[in-house]
Amino acid sequence: MNNENTTPLASEMYEDLKRANKFKEKLIYILLGAIGVLIIALAATNIYHIHQWSQFDTYVVDSGDGGNANLVQGDNTGGIYNGSDRGEGAQEGQGQVQGD
Repeated sequence: MNNENTTPLASEMYEDLKRANKFKEKLIYILLGAIGVLIIALAATNIYHIHQWSQFDTYVVDSGDGGNANLVQGDNTGGIYNGSDRGEGAQEGQGQVQGD
């Protein structure tokens, strides 16, 4: 009879379960940390987006007034004004594509 391993089977199983539980616990903490980072990134993105849009004064122009509803006033750094990439023509109402 060979008695190399004198540890009872129940003790071995208990140690294996403890190691498995420690691994699962670490994995849960890592996943919770990743979820936390994603929530913080989402909140930061939303705050940045709100900040960017607060730079403009937006209003809706009624189509009965003959204007376009996408007119935006403010610091326009994108080179697009009133739905057109032609700044002067769009400001004066010229260069607009007329529908059929």
